[in-house]
Amino acid sequence: MQAVKTEENINMMREVYRRVAAEGAMLYFLLIQLCIVDHMYQYSLESFTTFFFKAIDKTETFEEEEPRVLALRQSIRMTIYQWVSRGLFERHKQIFLCQLTFRLMQKGILDDVEFSQQEMNFLINCPTKTDIPNPLKKWLPDLAWFSVQKLIEIELFESFANNLEKEAPKRFEDWYNEFAPENEKLPLDWKKLESMPFQKLLVIRCLRPDRITTALDGFIRKTLPVGNEFVDCDATNSFIQVLQSAYGDSTTTTPIFFILSPGANPVKDVESLARKQGMDPNKMLYSIALGQGQDIVAHNKLDIGHKEGHWVMLQNVHLMPSFLRELEKKLDTFAQEGSNPQFRLFLSSDPSNRIPIGLLEKSIKLTNEPPQGLKANMKRAFTFFTKDEFEDKESKIKTVLFGLCYFHSVMVERRKFGPKGWNM
Repeated sequence: MQAVKTEENINMMREVYRRVAAEGAMLYFLLIQLCIVDHMYQYSLESFTTFFFKAIDKTETFEEEEPRVLALRQSIRMTIYQWVSRGLFERHKQIFLCQLTFRLMQKGILDDVEFSQQEMNFLINCPTKTDIPNPLKKWLPDLAWFSVQKLIEIELFESFANNLEKEAPKRFEDWYNEFAPENEKLPLDWKKLESMPFQKLLVIRCLRPDRITTALDGFIRKTLPVGNEFVDCDATNSFIQVLQSAYGDSTTTTPIFFILSPGANPVKDVESLARKQGMDPNKMLYSIALGQGQDIVAHNKLDIGHKEGHWVMLQNVHLMPSFLRELEKKLDTFAQEGSNPQFRLFLSSDPSNRIPIGLLEKSIKLTNEPPQGLKANMKRAFTFFTKDEFEDKESKIKTVLFGLCYFHSVMVERRKFGPKGWNM
């Protein structure tokens, strides 16, 4: 009896790890695709495996197969996504999250979402058909009308153009003019799309393409298990909190690589992290701005830090690509010899195609761009104050802090529009 039970447990474990391995393979395939998007997005199988097993180790155990698989999948998915998204530019984070969601849909893992490949292709490409003139030129752009002419070729949407043009043009115009149409029901029988969120995305893609990014966020929140955690990943964390988390994942041979954006200065954050770890940054942190002749200084400080457990920060490494090849070999040597466990290496660089792929693959990459949207910027601004600090202030001080955070967030968003953002 005991032997039978043991065999059942072994078979169950095999099935669990088979299904979990399939999830891991899917995620790693997405990482390979990221390498095509930008040179800075390089992830080695070794680094992926480290975070994959780290997610497994921190997952709650279950006696039964199904809850165990669900818990493992969720933990692996979140751990890998957080690790990767922290090193992505803001403009690519939603793309990666959409790829993750759509791939899970294609695998049949998200059971509540029904879609056809034709619908998926339409959402991605949004083709047009220009042979029928636009009869609603007063309020509907030509491009939207031409997109609708292709939409009606998809099963379920055959009558959409007729409803739009003849049966309820005024009601569709009212929906079109809504500030957030993705949150409003469509006219006539098309209100049924409230229970078909993917199909509603196709309508938004046609009529209000300017709202598709917001609509995709809403779709992911509803569709992906704990979707809010993915969409808002690290939104309520300050950069120093993100850096502290990355430090916990780093090792003596795994550098933390800052991909710089305008206005970012990670030196102060590294100094702050050193203090939190009980180190004196004036004595234990060597910060070197690379340039002509600084490679000798950098090699010297790396050797000292490797032996004595100091931190070394090399800034603007993209300026000396030849030194980076030497650095890559030096890290391999450190790995063979064994470093002081306190030793850490921090690198900062502008995006550059001259960074060796091997160095990027073994590093934990971090970006520090302002988040997208006024609300997200407000959340990030408030992370500079702890809850206790904020609650202890007088009401007038709280009002001033809120006003400053709001003003800062508005300025960050207006900056995207260049000179137009500063018009009266």
